[in-house]
Amino acid sequence: MKKSTKAGIVLAALAGTAVMMVGGASAASAAPGEGNGALRPLVTAGTITSAQAKAVHDQLKADCEATKAAARTTALTTLVSEGEITQAQADAVAAADREGVRALVQAGTITKAQAEAIKAEFQEYGSNKVDGRSASLAKLVSNGTITQSQSDAIASALPAPGSKPKHDDSARGAKGPRGTGMPNAAPAA
Repeated sequence: MKKSTKAGIVLAALAGTAVMMVGGASAASAAPGEGNGALRPLVTAGTITSAQAKAVHDQLKADCEATKAAARTTALTTLVSEGEITQAQADAVAAADREGVRALVQAGTITKAQAEAIKAEFQEYGSNKVDGRSASLAKLVSNGTITQSQSDAIASALPAPGSKPKHDDSARGAKGPRGTGMPNAAPAA
């Protein structure tokens, strides 16, 4: 398979994974009165408390960030072992953010070809992620933050991996014509 085709496939897979991971964390993020998070109905129904909803969000977010960091580390280790980059270059990339990698190319620390290889490797390792929400919820059950039945309710309330969170328009008012924020008026008689 051509390298450009592989990079395109990996990019598409990474985008799907990012939606999955961020969607799970952002769906749980809104506390009651702060939006339309997937957990809001559980708080409203008394299934979980606001503090538990926040703990779920925080755990999902922390685990997502840890998964991303581990994937980046593994990708850089692979590139070093394959001789694509040196350990010093890997360390520089690990310390840089997205804009920092561009700066590394401009400074001559890494070549543009190496930056592309790093990007492709990050995408490949990022696309291999699985939905880690079950493990995140299991941590919260094991430390006593939530019960198993609450975990089951939360898992059911979260959107499916890869899907976008659903929002309840009734909580903020349906937008009327041309995004005015006013409900649609009935036609005059």
